[in-house]
Amino acid sequence: MAAQRRTRLTRALVVLAAAGVALSGCAAQPGTAAVVNGTRITENELDDATLEYVSLTGQKTEPVAVLSTLIAAEVLPKIAADHGVVYSDEQVIEMYKQQAGLLGTTAPKSYSPAFVDLGHYLFAALDLQSSPEGPAVMEEFTKAMADADIDVNPRYGQAVDGSIKPVAHDWIAPTETAGQGAAKP
Repeated sequence: MAAQRRTRLTRALVVLAAAGVALSGCAAQPGTAAVVNGTRITENELDDATLEYVSLTGQKTEPVAVLSTLIAAEVLPKIAADHGVVYSDEQVIEMYKQQAGLLGTTAPKSYSPAFVDLGHYLFAALDLQSSPEGPAVMEEFTKAMADADIDVNPRYGQAVDGSIKPVAHDWIAPTETAGQGAAKP
């Protein structure tokens, strides 16, 4: 009887451990939005970058769009640097200030490291678009993104070939969209 109880207890512990590993993903560290090649992007960093983007541009955006860019910001600037496209943090901040002037918005007094990282990606991508070697560099970037080890908090979606895809769960009811009623069961 005691042996049977121990066997059941052992099985239960193994099942719980396996479930924990399967469900852990980014949950291993609370507050993680994503991990890219071992580099953690926190939800606080994502929030800061999203708020600063909205403040600078005056455009609303979804955090998942900013998270996608922060993930890309962990990959593209290194590749761009190999091809001579490099921005210092100070250059990124200066370019943000110029953008604020052009857009008629107020530049923040300070910029979070995450928003500066976002700028490294954005400005390198813009430079590469007009560069003769840009298409080859962007192809290298696309491959690097597909090969990257990306783990996304399920709250934001799932990483597939370097981009975030929404995850639909049958236990979550769809939200109403403008002009439509709630989904009927």
